[in-house]
Amino acid sequence: MSSKDAKMDYVEFTHPGGCLVAKIITPSVGQNEAPLIREQVLAEFSKATRGRSFILDLSHVSLVTSLGLGMCVDLRNCAEKAGLKPAVFGLNRHLLDLFRLMRIERLFTILSTRQEFDSAIGK
Repeated sequence: MSSKDAKMDYVEFTHPGGCLVAKIITPSVGQNEAPLIREQVLAEFSKATRGRSFILDLSHVSLVTSLGLGMCVDLRNCAEKAGLKPAVFGLNRHLLDLFRLMRIERLFTILSTRQEFDSAIGK
């Protein structure tokens, strides 16, 4: 498997209802994963010509290190520069507490339930 193939294993993208959803599919986001995830998401931002929201789906993630938190903030800032409203979905209790402790939750719209997620994508 090439390094490009390995990168593809970290994020799945969908575009429901004018939103860009980046679903992180690795259980941890640390020093190895964060730069690769960031690179993939930024490449997807560059492809998007229009949209209304960027949703970072962390429903499969159980551990985020400080580098992972920095990546989340960076992606939020890049989303805003691209004209997309940033949101995060799928935070488990531990990650939600971490986002609150670091005051990162104020930077995103937190989508706590599937119903809130569906509403955000226009379902």
